[in-house]
Amino acid sequence: MSDLHKIGDLLILIGGIIGLIEGILTVLGIAGLPFLPGWDFGLDGLIMGILGILFSLIALVNSGAIKISALNFGNKWLIVLVMGILMYLFTARLGGVLVIIGAILLLL
Repeated sequence: MSDLHKIGDLLILIGGIIGLIEGILTVLGIAGLPFLPGWDFGLDGLIMGILGILFSLIALVNSGAIKISALNFGNKWLIVLVMGILMYLFTARLGGVLVIIGAILLLL
């Protein structure tokens, strides 16, 4: 396993955990991180938080950090990249950025 692959796995793990925390904070009604721009798409904070948690879990499962067979898909780096983009769009801004960078490092 190359060093970039290990760094990518670590970034995905950290980003997924931060994404889970940001999703939980959004569900609880606590404001997210103000320094990254975001959108709410007209959805309630509860729905945005649940989507952030779901996308974070899918990113963590497909990176191999946790095992949930229902959320495991085929092409690992592509799924993680798409989940990182969706995490960024739905409440998990900092976690999404870290997952996107980690997925790109997995590709290299």
